[in-house]
Amino acid sequence: MAKDTAMSQGVPDAPFVVVPHPMGMIPEAEIQKKAENAFAEIVKTATLWKPSGKLPEMKPAYPTERVTFRGSAEELNSLFFTKGWSLGLPLVPPTPDRVKEMLKGTSLKPDYVIGKVPPRMGALTVELAAAHAVMAGCKPEYMPVLIAALRAMLDPRANWRGATTTTGTTSLLVIVNGPIVREVGIASSQGAAGAEHHANASIGYALNLIADVVGGSKPPSPDKSTLGAPSDFVPWIFGENEDRLPQGWEPFHVKRGFKKTDSVVTVMAIYPPVENIDHWSVTPEEHLTWWGHLATPLVSIGGPCWISQMDQIHLVGIGPEHAQLVADAGWTADQYGKAFWEKARLPFSVWPKGCPNVDLLTRKLGRLTPDTPVPITFSPDHIQTLIAGGAGKHSHYFAPFPSCFPVSVNVEK
Repeated sequence: MAKDTAMSQGVPDAPFVVVPHPMGMIPEAEIQKKAENAFAEIVKTATLWKPSGKLPEMKPAYPTERVTFRGSAEELNSLFFTKGWSLGLPLVPPTPDRVKEMLKGTSLKPDYVIGKVPPRMGALTVELAAAHAVMAGCKPEYMPVLIAALRAMLDPRANWRGATTTTGTTSLLVIVNGPIVREVGIASSQGAAGAEHHANASIGYALNLIADVVGGSKPPSPDKSTLGAPSDFVPWIFGENEDRLPQGWEPFHVKRGFKKTDSVVTVMAIYPPVENIDHWSVTPEEHLTWWGHLATPLVSIGGPCWISQMDQIHLVGIGPEHAQLVADAGWTADQYGKAFWEKARLPFSVWPKGCPNVDLLTRKLGRLTPDTPVPITFSPDHIQTLIAGGAGKHSHYFAPFPSCFPVSVNVEK
């Protein structure tokens, strides 16, 4: 990752002193020894290194490179995988004619640069995005949603560089709101984030193709995910089920400052979600007590040892039936979020002694004893809700990747 970053910033021969992993979960004496072993090399590098000033030859971002190939579909997919142009699943060949047809889905010029995809900072043109959309099996009418999601991913607040290179099991969460959900067939009800939904699956597949192929984040380097997940192929992507919003509850994008008639894509990097199964509660209080105690292990998802997560937005995808139970008792979505926040806590005694930023925690929460219940975030306002999925008494909690915030972008037709 360091080498890719240096290359992207114009210093391809930047020197590095490698300190062996790990630094966490080892005694202080071992950390001291690692520092002592590295010190001489640090001094040598800092005082003797000189830049060569030579940059590798760069290919133009536009037009996208053309290759000529003759062979079977199996041979084509083998070539693409060998070249690092696929994730290992079968692809639709991105022929010039197919890419030209895909470009009919957007009014943006083919040479328009959407942004530079981290960590390699590969230049992403509209034409290159269209080529990956073809590879993923998208339809031209999906292009506005794909481009909006890409713009959100490339916003610095999304921290896509961190999310795509971490040792953690991270995934992209993509939520779609507004008229575009019906217009292009984004699934928003039963099994919306799963299989059998063409728009969701192909758009999600295209996003991860672009992240890995253009951004260059592949395991084992610079993607350092310890285990990874199936969501490395297709991320969590679904439309909010606005048809099942309880009376008086606002859609997710409206709560984020957009008009109800706007089509909006919201993107956030997340850890694997945790599912709440509750077929038994008959009051909001009972439901939230169960949900909150189920949610307390969520404190170990990245944080709150990662203090940054306690100042971030956490999302709760409420199943329509759970939402109706709460709404029938006269509760608002804000009341639900606050009650969730009040229940999702663990005593301070469970924190590992080596957790960083304990001083910051005490400044925020006051004096802490072993029995002090520590909330999942510093404020109930950090808990945001949306209606997720169809029939069935299930809800989901989405914990954010550290220093990553949801980014919402208008879909431009």
